[in-house]
Amino acid sequence: MTTQSRATLHPILWEEKLRQWSQTLSPLSIGMALTTLLREVTPADGHPLLVAIAQQYSQPDAQRRWQIFEDAKTLGFSTPVGVLALAQFWSAGSMSPDGLPPVYPEPQLSAQMLHCALVMLTVQLAESPVDGVSELIARYAMLEVA
Repeated sequence: MTTQSRATLHPILWEEKLRQWSQTLSPLSIGMALTTLLREVTPADGHPLLVAIAQQYSQPDAQRRWQIFEDAKTLGFSTPVGVLALAQFWSAGSMSPDGLPPVYPEPQLSAQMLHCALVMLTVQLAESPVDGVSELIARYAMLEVA
C-alpha cells in the first residue's frame, strides 16, 4: 500500500493521532518545540520571529508580546510561524492595546492555534499527513534527547 493510499483510506486518523500525542504535552512544550522545528523548514526571514517567540515563552514580556503580534501580521497568519505567534499572543494578556479596557481571548484559543500550527507543520514535513505526523513525533523525540 502506498503512502498516498494510506492517507486516503484514513484521512481522520492522522489528525486524531496528532491530537492524542499533543495532549500528552504542555502548551509550553508544544510552543517551544514548534519554534525549534519550524526553524528547520521556515525560510530565514521567519527566523527572527521564531527567536522572539521562543524568548517570549521562556521570559514573558508585554512589549515583546505585542511586537510578535505585529511581526506576525506582516508575515501572515496563514503561515505556521504566524499561527504560532498568534497562539503565543493569545496565551497571556489582553488583546487590547494599552489605554483601552482589556479584552481577553477565550481560554481555548491559544491551544487551538497551537494545534493548527502542528497541523500546518505536519503537512509541510511529508507528502502525506500520515507520514508527516510520524516525522513530527520523531523530530520531537530527537529534541528531547538533545
